[in-house]
This record gives sequence, C-alpha cells and structure tokens, in this order.
Amino acid sequence: MDKIQGYRKMLRTGDWIKFYPLFPLAGACLAAGISSDLIMVFALFFFVTGYGFVINNLYDADIDKNHSGKAEQGKNPLADGVLSKGESIGMCAVFAGIPLLLSLTISGTGFVFTLLCLIALTLYSATPARLKDRFAADIICHGLMFGGLPFLAGYALAGGAVPQLISLPAASALVCTFICCEALIAHEILDYHEDLGTTYTTVVGIGLRNGVLLMGITALLSVVALELMAWWFAVDIAINAVVLIFLIAYPLYSCRECLVPAAGRGCRLLMNNRISRIR
Repeated sequence: MDKIQGYRKMLRTGDWIKFYPLFPLAGACLAAGISSDLIMVFALFFFVTGYGFVINNLYDADIDKNHSGKAEQGKNPLADGVLSKGESIGMCAVFAGIPLLLSLTISGTGFVFTLLCLIALTLYSATPARLKDRFAADIICHGLMFGGLPFLAGYALAGGAVPQLISLPAASALVCTFICCEALIAHEILDYHEDLGTTYTTVVGIGLRNGVLLMGITALLSVVALELMAWWFAVDIAINAVVLIFLIAYPLYSCRECLVPAAGRGCRLLMNNRISRIR
C-alpha cells in the first residue's frame, strides 16, 4: 500500500490537474472544437505532465530533503525513501513512452510537439542541463514546456495543420507561454524564503521585490500579446474579454500572499521596502 501511495504522490496531480491540462485542451479546441479529441488529448497529456513532475522529483530528491515545506507535505516519495531511484526511473520511462507511442499513431506533427514537450521537461530538471537552476532559462523553459508546446501539440493531435509562424495557433501558443512563465514566477515568489540558501531560482537571483516586478512585466506582455492577436486575427470579442480577465486576474491571485500584507509572512518586508536584492 505504501508503494501505491508513493507512485500516486510521485505524480503530484493535485499541483497541476486543474491548470496545466487547459493548454493542450485549448489547442485541441482551436483545431476541432468541442469533440472527442479532447478526451484523447487530455489522456495523453496526463502522462506527459505526470512525466514532468516525476522527473522533477527524481532530480530534486536531495534538495527536497532539505526543503521543509515539501518534506512536511511528503511531495517527493523518493526523497522520503518510499520509492527507490530505480522505481522512479521506471515511472519516467512509462510516462514518457506511452504518450510518444500514442501520438505517433495519431499525427506526425503531434508526435513532434509531444516529443518537444518531453525534451523540454527533461532539460528543465535533469543534469547537466538543469535549466531550472539557470537564470531566466527556468522561466522561459517552464513557459514553453507547460504552455506553448502543449498548446501546439493539442492543436496538431486534434487535426490542426502545421502552424505558420504568423498564425492564430502560433499567437495563441505565445500567450499560453506567457501564462506558464507567470506560473513559475509566482511559485518562485511564494517559495522565495524556502529557496533562499537551498536552491537557485531567477527570483532568488534578482530578489523578491524585483521578482514581483518581473511578474507584472510578464503579465503586461501577455495582455499586449493577446490584444495584438485579437486585433490581427479578428478574435471574437467575448473570447477576447474572457481571456483578458483571466490574464489580469491570474497574476493577482497567484501573488495574493505578497499583495495582502496580513497574509504575506516574509512578503510583509517587501511591502515595507526592506527586502534587499540578492546578487
């Protein structure tokens, strides 16, 4: 029973099931509307996203042992000794192999974008590349591997043609990339005090105050990209309004602990301008 729970916890579905599947599903909707393709794309990217979190746990095991928040929540069964390294590698092989085989039988273009997703997820966590420890590369890679590339994969797997550089699918993928860049920046802001001294992130590198500023700039760029896309491709005004509201609300909601002093813990210091920049 402990092993079964360990495998389940290794996937950390509670951290992503309500958010990251939206991007490949949005791509599938653009290509085929509301159809049975959505089920196929969701199932395939359940494995892709699960792979990303398993390989992240695999390479973060030593760090997570010293991360009090993750240790208390038991988010990494490998770090807790519930699963072995070999069992974790086996999970990676299964969760990468299944979507690759399935996508290959559906669409050549879909297979390529699915493969690119898996490569980006690997480069993000695995050594020697380990982009999550590299300045700015962590944010860009996170945006691509959870936002832009899954959107294009969902689009292709649902029957969409190879997107041109200047096209609605490509522009939509850019907006998705910005959103998932924001997701990591928000995570790094909220984990700033836990990460400081234990692991390197872009927000640790530039300081908490500048991290919040970076979040605002990225959110602004996402809004600009959306409005340019809506104008150039004549996007329906209702769809534009819904996405615009989301793009404004998401960063505010994600960083609410830093924006509300009473709930901000160490972020209260930020509001009082007493956080020094980490160089």
